[in-house]
Amino acid sequence: MLALHIADETTRSRWRVWPDPDSIPPGAIHEKGSYHFELSGSPEAVNTDLLIDDLAIEALRAPGPDMALWRWSPGFHAGVVDAELRIPGSSPRRFEIITDPDRRKLTRDDFDSMVREILDDTFALFSLSSFRTAVARGASAKPPAIARLEFLRSRIEELEEIVTAIVRNPRRRLSAEEVALPYHRAQRATGLEVLRSFRSGRPLAESAKPSRLPAALRGFLPAQIRIRQRLNSLDLAEHRQMGACLRYWASWLNAAADTLERELTGGEVDQRQIAVAWAARCRRLARRISRIATAAPFAEAGDAPAHLMLSAVFRHDPNYRRFYRVWQDMNLGIAAVFGDFLRVPLARTYELYELWCFLRLVRAGTHEFGPSSLETSNLFIADAAGGLTLATGAVTVSIGRGWKLCFQKQYREFWKEPDAQGSFSRSMTPDVVVISESTAAEHTGQLIVLDAKYRIDEGLNDALSSIHTYRDALVQEAATGDVKGIVTAAYLLAPYLPVLGSDYRRTQMPSRLFHPEYRKGFRFGAVTLRPGASIIEIAAALRRVVDDATAGPI
Repeated sequence: MLALHIADETTRSRWRVWPDPDSIPPGAIHEKGSYHFELSGSPEAVNTDLLIDDLAIEALRAPGPDMALWRWSPGFHAGVVDAELRIPGSSPRRFEIITDPDRRKLTRDDFDSMVREILDDTFALFSLSSFRTAVARGASAKPPAIARLEFLRSRIEELEEIVTAIVRNPRRRLSAEEVALPYHRAQRATGLEVLRSFRSGRPLAESAKPSRLPAALRGFLPAQIRIRQRLNSLDLAEHRQMGACLRYWASWLNAAADTLERELTGGEVDQRQIAVAWAARCRRLARRISRIATAAPFAEAGDAPAHLMLSAVFRHDPNYRRFYRVWQDMNLGIAAVFGDFLRVPLARTYELYELWCFLRLVRAGTHEFGPSSLETSNLFIADAAGGLTLATGAVTVSIGRGWKLCFQKQYREFWKEPDAQGSFSRSMTPDVVVISESTAAEHTGQLIVLDAKYRIDEGLNDALSSIHTYRDALVQEAATGDVKGIVTAAYLLAPYLPVLGSDYRRTQMPSRLFHPEYRKGFRFGAVTLRPGASIIEIAAALRRVVDDATAGPI
């Protein structure tokens, strides 16, 4: 029998992926793993190709003449990948494989939360800036970034599940309307409806003898009888809005595919291949959304703007409430937001986590000091086409009361810097630096280094060397020629939830790094920043960092 299986090289676990795919347990296919695809029962196996995201993967020597073997490693990839099996003489077989983050990291839900909050923080901080442009409408001549498209694709499957649940049990509107019917078709008309119909209709005289009409009608009957009919309708305002949103998203994806196809004339070969792949994916996603837009609740409803109003239905019905949340995510995904962080696949979790930490801390600063203290002029670049670029390289943002947050600030060798501050070994770029403007001007060296590590469990032990390096190697040369360290404290930022004991000496690693006494005593350790945490929680973490490092309030 012709079949394609995937097997884990380490555990030897095996699942069929085509046809009739098996249910693969969550976490079984994960980044950094290594897997074999095994095709069996094909006389054309030697000429068969297997493509992952439109790129052919490594073929191995097969154990039999009717078999084919390929090796695949997802690398730093977590999400949905498109696979295509090309057997000569038959149409391509396409299927999807879901890869999870490494088991030492977080789940796909946490990963999606992180991306959502990056985009949400971008809008929140942009609204506090001096720029005034409608970036949320998503209109831009630039091709959409890969990260935005991957984020949108991750929402489509959930969207289909929600619409299926709504179609099974949709909200309906019960109403009554008055309909005029010829007297011979109004068999179920009530006496009151017949009497009311005399007011607006032409009366007819009965010619039959004896009369079959009630005596009270005296031989007359309205030619048209107006009766009230009860209607069970799907034409709700919510269904009109939802249908309009679905049609708009499908249109946006088709327009994105057109824009990507226009970009095929220039650029590197790899970039053109990526553009071709994503143009095709956008059209497939548009077709999937168009199909669910034809479901009965939306097809029977009228037209409305592509905008949801938070009504009682969206607040109280679980399925409609889920659709409202996905609508918010889709709006973030299609907005005209650009930046270097969006040019890489979402699966490169460590890069996104670094940016997520920075934006969350900046927004926490507005919560702590008020929005009037925030200066974001260096953070955004707005263009005339309506796009917004998030500048994420060597950015400094003032958050108030003399405090600054720096993202990926570069420290070169100290003898090359005008202020004589830098590294005594090589150029270094911490993820986030918290610095007091007043102490910086006095050159007293009060500076807190925060190194974001998207790791949990034992992976945090391996990350300790980075903050040791920052604390020891960043220095300043005094006028006398003496060199002293400028790092007040150094901490890891990680999504890890520690188990703390009463004494840090009895607490196991890596939880020991998060112990308050350990952090405060050594001005060294780790702080939990986890996707999904509220701004209040992030602000509390920022206060703890500064309190531990400076022995005083922020």
